[in-house]
Amino acid sequence: MRYLQIIVLCEGESDAIYLDRIFKILKEKNSDINLKFTAIPTKGKANFENKKYLDKVKNAKLKFQGESQVLYVVDTDDIDTSKEDSELLKRINRYVIDQNWHFVFFNRDIEDVLNKKANRKKKTNEARSYSEKKFNEVDKNNLKVKNYFTRGTSNLFSVISKELGIKI
Repeated sequence: MRYLQIIVLCEGESDAIYLDRIFKILKEKNSDINLKFTAIPTKGKANFENKKYLDKVKNAKLKFQGESQVLYVVDTDDIDTSKEDSELLKRINRYVIDQNWHFVFFNRDIEDVLNKKANRKKKTNEARSYSEKKFNEVDKNNLKVKNYFTRGTSNLFSVISKELGIKI
């Protein structure tokens, strides 16, 4: 049996909840993998170099007796209209590669991709109510897109199936 910890650095609490739900669904399809999901919300995508979060990743790896893989998950936000957002994503992508992590995007945000519109103040509560039924309504092809400029898409499934060997 393969022991695999997925450490996910993501922008916020609601992103962590959505991703936890997705990995619970995938865990059922991957009975040959003892899959552990560890979320580390970073309070914004620009905190990718923050020592506090790097230490949390290091500690999570030390506590797990098996393989650990790190996903850095970001919302692209206004990448198509904001030079600052575009430059930040390029910097994050380079950093993630240098760390030997995996870069995962959601264009414009995770709610946009997962068909869950949420009021900014209620995002965490909306995420908690996200169900497997709602996830099954999502076009899974939209989770296999490699170009982060395509609205309503993500590369999550491409990364976890090709890079991590998880069945989708």
